[in-house]
Amino acid sequence: MATPTPTHVAAVLFREAPALERLFEVYRRLPDTSDVILESTHVRLDTPAGVVHASTFGAPWPDMDPESLEELGGTGAGIHPGSLRRAADQSVVWPGGSLAAEAHQGFVHLIMAEGTGTPKAQVEELERLALAMLADPASLCLFFPWGESLRDGHVMGHIRAAAQEQGAVPLQNWVNGRLAQSSEGAVIADLIGLGLVGLPDTEAVFPERPDLPPYEVLGFLLDIAHHLALEGGALEEGVVYEGPGGLRWRAGLDVDAQIEPLRRVVRWIPLAPGEDAGEIASAETVE
Repeated sequence: MATPTPTHVAAVLFREAPALERLFEVYRRLPDTSDVILESTHVRLDTPAGVVHASTFGAPWPDMDPESLEELGGTGAGIHPGSLRRAADQSVVWPGGSLAAEAHQGFVHLIMAEGTGTPKAQVEELERLALAMLADPASLCLFFPWGESLRDGHVMGHIRAAAQEQGAVPLQNWVNGRLAQSSEGAVIADLIGLGLVGLPDTEAVFPERPDLPPYEVLGFLLDIAHHLALEGGALEEGVVYEGPGGLRWRAGLDVDAQIEPLRRVVRWIPLAPGEDAGEIASAETVE
């Protein structure tokens, strides 16, 4: 029988990885899981979003080993070499991420082996299962390799509570916002991991100016992603939004990302004053 193509992956980083039997004990007591079966290499769980395989590894995440990463889900699950290093380097939402990545010596691997729910339902299910393992004193944090995000339970709880209060999606639990500079000196802001909720990653390329704070640009990208994650729909080539700096920003679809890993993204670029923008859209008018 062919191995199912995985969709979503999460990892809980540990100082010392627990035994497989420990995973079985935790998950067989967890609500909303059924047919929890201890196999020789993993624990199999039937969840509302699909079948999950949970396994444990007594070694660090194989960040630069493509063959091992392929066995953990590979590019089909959004896993790229260097994802943990990049997550540690750009762990602004939770500054402890860098220390956790350095300290871990094992991990619990959660893979949605047979997804039946929506992409959002699948990632939320993996979050729920991962949080159950974060109760272990030897755990350090949750790592979403697709989103290159490192989060502890405290930060994730705050993000989820704020999202619920605002009627939003807790994207920042799974998705990372990053900043870099291009070789031409422009600032690049991007969101990585939006594939976890069925959206393309996005980036903005803009000049370094006092009236364009990079974190406001990241907020602009998050606002659009939140709307699309909640309401559905898709952007159109060349659509223009009002955005940071009082500028109009135009979208280019399916372009090469400027920050690793290599992938296709939506790119936003600010228009010069007086440049013809055509019809200006807003997050409420995405088709």
